[in-house]
Parts: sequence; structure tokens; C-alpha cells
Amino acid sequence: MLLSAGCFGLAPSLIGVQVNRTIKSGVVALAAALAVMTGAGPAGADPVSVNERVGKAIVFLLVKFTGQVQIPFESGLQWSEDVSSSSLCTGYVVDPTGFIATAGHCVDASGESLKNEIRKQVVISLAKQQNRDTDWANRIFQQSIRQGWAVRGEGGDGANPTVAVRGKQPSGPNQVIRDWTTLQVINAQSFRDGDNAILKLNSSVGTLTALPIAKDAPKVGESITSVGFPGQVLRVSDDVTLPQPSFKTGTVSSRQQNSGGVSQTEVSATLGKGMSGGPTVNSAGEVVGTNSMKTVSQDETSEFGFITDNVALRRYLQSNGVTLVSLEQPVEKTNVWVWLGPLLALVAVLLILGLVLGLRRKPKAGPPPYYPGGQVAPSPQQFGPQHRIGPGHVDDDDVAARPTGVHRRRHRFGPRAGTVLAGRENEQPSPDSWQCLVQGGMVQASVDRVQVARPRTGDPLEAEQQVDPGADLVGAHQEHVAS
Repeated sequence: MLLSAGCFGLAPSLIGVQVNRTIKSGVVALAAALAVMTGAGPAGADPVSVNERVGKAIVFLLVKFTGQVQIPFESGLQWSEDVSSSSLCTGYVVDPTGFIATAGHCVDASGESLKNEIRKQVVISLAKQQNRDTDWANRIFQQSIRQGWAVRGEGGDGANPTVAVRGKQPSGPNQVIRDWTTLQVINAQSFRDGDNAILKLNSSVGTLTALPIAKDAPKVGESITSVGFPGQVLRVSDDVTLPQPSFKTGTVSSRQQNSGGVSQTEVSATLGKGMSGGPTVNSAGEVVGTNSMKTVSQDETSEFGFITDNVALRRYLQSNGVTLVSLEQPVEKTNVWVWLGPLLALVAVLLILGLVLGLRRKPKAGPPPYYPGGQVAPSPQQFGPQHRIGPGHVDDDDVAARPTGVHRRRHRFGPRAGTVLAGRENEQPSPDSWQCLVQGGMVQASVDRVQVARPRTGDPLEAEQQVDPGADLVGAHQEHVAS
């Protein structure tokens, strides 16, 4: 009887397919482990955390200019009483010791625009005293500009109006300067010279957060955020509670130079009135310029915002005694994948190698024993259902009963006595189960008697079973007659 090769297990081709699948699965697992190992990492600064750091350094500035104007009456020149003009601006801390940066025009008392503001206030006061209408006041104001009416400081002190600056931070968790505090003007630049100014907080208010100034000029297209207190926001807020700063996002549009040859940076972020003096920061939270001014196109459809040059700002601050701070690197939490990733990759590699080697290194069978007639002894796997059996033997009575000269060849094969073969312990081996295809040939064997060994304690067999010695399990007995 011929049996298929499935009698022996998997065919070689199936083993190869299984190995290939295992290798492919291992490659996928290894790639996944490497992805985990190399995929973790910070994607950049968090905009929310950057805005929080910037918000801690923002200061609301209330600026008051006071001065006198020389009026050319018909009776002669006469100095006016003290008049004041107030404005609001934004500042930001650049040194934890109390230095605050802002725009120069916010506190520059020597500027012609500020003097015009003082002249305007004097004309308005004069019009009220003489019961003049608005047209008269506008005409006299234009006359004061053309003639350049002289302006001096408060109480006649100095050639320029007197400036007083007070600062306060809006309420909230970031508030350090809780009360209106006087700030000293250390230095201020005009528009032409760079439009930067430095203030000093002389009183102790607590620990201040300072912003770093970028060392390199921003690049065109770089993302920026302009921060400040727009006048429109102040109008919708009550007089007691200061407005929160506004964060206007945009990009760097261009790099320009003013009429004095000083570099400026054009930005697309909207710069409202009152945001002057506030910082414009990059995505890392570094200051790339101070909000300076905006221009409007003739048709009033387009606005162009400009900030000061950060490289010139660094030099300016340092020349006025400011100690610049460096960008604080956020403390990163320990990334567990830094060590867990390589460990998983190593485990995956070892697992893959173990599977591949286990499938490829299958035990090789030794050469089969030689039997007369060219037959090959069947292997234990060829027995089909497995049993607990004892060794084949011939009783002495059988030997005595044989004719003289006749010898019966006996072959001992199969498992040794007492060997437990899983499966069917209570069954007798069938004749068909002893025959199997081996290397294309037919295996035949003869057994005189098969004795089932007694079971160990707990085995299901209760008694020894006997096989009829006359039964031919594999075919005819192999016999020969001695001459």
C-alpha cells in the first residue's frame, strides 16, 4: 500500500515557505522596533508655553509729558501754563534687575511729534479761555507748527517736556508689578537713530522674567508674534482692570533701512496703536525686534508694520548697562524610549534569529540499517497511531515446535518497552498502520507476537493484551529454510 509524503510531516517546500514567512515577520518587527527607537523626539517649541513666558515679561506703560509753550500774543511772547499729554505704550523686561525695553518714540521728549502734541494741548486750552470754535483752534495749531513755537519742560525746567513713566502688569498669575510703579528713563532714541529706549524699575517688586534678545536677524518668511496692549482693547476695558496683552501672529515680510540707514524689519502682524514698545518674538520666544510703527497706504487698504533691528537692540541695551539673558532651554522629561527602544529592538532581533535557526536546523536522520532483501526498517513515525508496546519476542514453545532446519527471522523494531507514545494507549496496532512509504519503497515486517507492556500506576490499561501470533501485520512472514 502506497502512502503520501504527508505521512512524515511537512514537505520541504512547505518548510521553506514557513521560514520565509518567519523572516518577513521578523523584518517587520525589527523595522517597528527601530521606528519606535528613532521616532521619539521634540518637534519644536510649544507656542502656548512660549506665549506664557512672553506674557510674564510684558509691562503696561502709562506715559505723561508735561511742558510749557511760548505763545506769540500781540502784546509779545508769553509762556503758557503747564500742559500735559498722556499716551500708553508697551514695554518688556530685558534684565531681571529691573531694566525694561520699549520704543524710543514712546518716551522721547525731544521728538518734534511730542512737541506738537504739547502745542496742541496749549491751543485747545487757549480756545476754551477765549471761547473760540474748532476752526479757529485748528488754524492756530497749524500756525504753531509752522512757526515752531518754543516748548520747554514742566515749570520751565529744561529745553524739552518733562516725561514721567509708570508701569504695571495686568492681573493674573503672571503679575509681579502689582501697583503703578514709577520707571526711570535711562535713554531713548529717535526714529532716525533706531527708536529704542531703556527704562529702569528702581523699587523691588519681586522676581521678574526677562526675555532674551535674538543674536541673528530674522529671515524673511519666519514666523513671528507681536505682543502689546492695543488702544482699542483699552477702550473696552474698565479703568480699574488693565487689559490683557494681545498676541498678533504673522511672518517677516522684508528687511528694510530707514532714512538714517538704520535697519528695520517689516512684519505682517497687525500693530495696533498702543502696541508700540512691545516685543516681537520668534517661535523660540526670542525678541527679534521692538514694535516701532506702522504705515498705511494712500488708499488706506494696506498696513505695513515695522519693528526695530534686534542686532542693534542688543548693542544698545548692553551699552546702557543691561545684562542680557540667554534663552532658557525647557527641561525635557526623560524619554523612556531612549533606553526602551534599543532594548525592544535587541529582543526582536534575538527572537527572529532564534526562530530562523530553529526552523533551519532540523535534525538529520542517519542512514537506515540494512536488511536482507533491500528492505528498510520503518521509523517510529511510520507506525501511524502510537502505542505502548513491549519488544517483539518468540516463545520457547514456538521454537520447540518448529521443524528442524527451519528458522524464523524476527525483527525487533518500534519503541522500547515502557515507552509512552501519546495518543491511543488502549488500542492494538492495525496491520495498515505498520506499512508506510519510505523513500519510494515498501516496508514489510513480520511480528510473531506483540505483547503490550503492563501500564504504570495511573495508566488506563488494566491487563496485558495479546496479539494473535498467527496474524500477519504487514504481509507474509519472512522465512528461509536452512540447507
